[in-house]
Amino acid sequence: MGQVDNGASAPADGSPGGVSPRVYAALFKNRDFRNLGLSTFASALGDWIGFLAILTLTEDILGTTRAAAFAVSAVMAARVLPSMLLGPVAGVFVDRWDRKRLMIACDVGRGVVMALIPFSNEILTLLLATLVIEVMSSLFGPAKDAVFPTLVPRSQLVVANQLNLMVTYGTLPLAGVLFATLMGLAGPLSGVIPYLAERPVALPIWFNAVSFLASAPLIARLHAPAPAGRAGGTTGPSAWEELREGFAFIGRHPIIRALIVGIMVASAAAGAVISTGQFFARVLRSGSSGFGILVAVVGIGLVIGLVASAGLTTRVAPERLFAPGIGIAGGALVVAALMPTLPLAAGPAMIMGVGAGVSFIVGYTILQSRADDRIRGRTFGAMNSGVRFSIFASTTAAPFLIGVIGRERAFEGYTIGGVRITLMAAGLLALGGAVLTGRSLHRAFAAHPELDRPLTEQAVASRDPGLFVVFEGGDGTGKSTQIRLLRAAVEGEGRDVLVTREPGGTPIAEHVREILLSRDSDAMADRTEALLYAASRAQHVEEVIRPALEHGSVVLCDRFIDSSIVYQGAGRGLGEEAVERLNEWATGGLAADLVVLLDLDADESLQRVEGEPDRLEAAGLPFHRTVAKAYRRRAEKDPSRYLVLDARLPVDALHERIRQAVLARLEPATAGQVAQPTDAGEVGA
Repeated sequence: MGQVDNGASAPADGSPGGVSPRVYAALFKNRDFRNLGLSTFASALGDWIGFLAILTLTEDILGTTRAAAFAVSAVMAARVLPSMLLGPVAGVFVDRWDRKRLMIACDVGRGVVMALIPFSNEILTLLLATLVIEVMSSLFGPAKDAVFPTLVPRSQLVVANQLNLMVTYGTLPLAGVLFATLMGLAGPLSGVIPYLAERPVALPIWFNAVSFLASAPLIARLHAPAPAGRAGGTTGPSAWEELREGFAFIGRHPIIRALIVGIMVASAAAGAVISTGQFFARVLRSGSSGFGILVAVVGIGLVIGLVASAGLTTRVAPERLFAPGIGIAGGALVVAALMPTLPLAAGPAMIMGVGAGVSFIVGYTILQSRADDRIRGRTFGAMNSGVRFSIFASTTAAPFLIGVIGRERAFEGYTIGGVRITLMAAGLLALGGAVLTGRSLHRAFAAHPELDRPLTEQAVASRDPGLFVVFEGGDGTGKSTQIRLLRAAVEGEGRDVLVTREPGGTPIAEHVREILLSRDSDAMADRTEALLYAASRAQHVEEVIRPALEHGSVVLCDRFIDSSIVYQGAGRGLGEEAVERLNEWATGGLAADLVVLLDLDADESLQRVEGEPDRLEAAGLPFHRTVAKAYRRRAEKDPSRYLVLDARLPVDALHERIRQAVLARLEPATAGQVAQPTDAGEVGA
């Protein structure tokens, strides 16, 4: 369905989170999604185990000394620095190379390097190997993020992301148990593999290597489209420009700004826990197996929080759950750090996981639903950069702080020192972040009370997922012809289709259209023009488009928000960002699932216009050239949502490209369903 700024799938049957079981069933029937999920499970499980094993290997090489703490700090830096520093460069490669082949190469490369790590006795070699693996991970991550939305329909993307997070982080408790099990099996297996007697930690490291190698053939089975080409032969915006636009959106959205700050604080606390967990297990006199048990306990709590959050968001606004989740995690961490034994620490450690799980999935879901669809990737890119910085700072600072404070000192049988103090500081940091985030969200709710609702009240009810397709381009590019052909093709698939246009589509909007396009309105001020377009669109969305999408129809619209942004924002010089914000408010955040841009030079476009030109058609060649360039810029910034086609191609060739793109988006959502067409007709044509 068309993307709504504060929406999600409505509860049809009381299922967790208000999501119909049919959505989950459709996702699991999707072979590409299933293969990527299995790949994610294999590599995530192995990566968690390998992470624990690398920390153990570092301590095995240096022993329980201050140098070990500093070495762990260096290893943490090696794991985080590549993804933090190479993000923009990695994105450039991902957009230019075959993403599937890149992911396969990274999986194989990571598996080979990981398999060689146990044979090293030098910290420097371990650091270099970690750097190489993380450089490949820095390429793999953006490639997967770019491929993921192409495998599922946009209407299922939030649920698919939730399942993906469950697979990624839900493997943590299993990884903790398997790590402890593999360490225990190393001794008995040393008769078969003698090297394990000298270095038992090699077994979990090799398990990690095998998991990467097992992931590669699953990736090979994906049907992932190649990166979208550049529109009009122009170069795209720089990574810095895209990142700056993402930060600008975050800066003007108080809820998203507060969420990202909270996520960064929580990530910093989590990084401190991860990098000091091995030392804490030693303080509790439970060794490497105890470290695995602690990780498993936290992971179990994390999964409980992930599962519980779905039901909680149907009763409480998700934003109301976010800060308390961080606070619970921080408070439980302080308590766990004070516990004298492993069994006593396990309880608060699990509670810490529950709080982290709730805040994590809730925060991620809010960002998915509230972020501007056009720059959602950049919003998450900005968030990820902040998260990486937080993790880098904490994972390097926490072991360093332990080394500075020094070893634990005994006081009447109870030990306290660098490890406990560092963990308590991380817990207090999370508590402070929860308070600040909660206050920021409270202020945002005071200014926007309509946002303070649970997902069940925010949701847009839909029996079947609708699809919102918008046709954009200059006048004379053939939009009406392609809409007519596409309508016939989609109806031939048994789907209900509604065709409409802008400005217009409703009686009120049609009156506004007459005013806007009439040559008698030449004296109209540019701001008046922009406001009239937004007013017409608001009525159109409220009366026609949103109800049709709720019904499950495929809506084909001749022009939408992009037209206002390029004609009034760029062409009239009012500012693309300002016009975009106005129309986001007017439409309640509704955005197209697919924008078909019929690209044509302004000179040829105007020559195709028949009859007396209307007020906008008569705006002059320089104006229309500016509009055409603005269209191309927007398409370049979000290639996954725009289908850019040369309008000079034959009508049948254009139709076939458009038909394939639209039916590909409908196929996963309608598998096993046959919709009964209704007489939706054509509105305002």
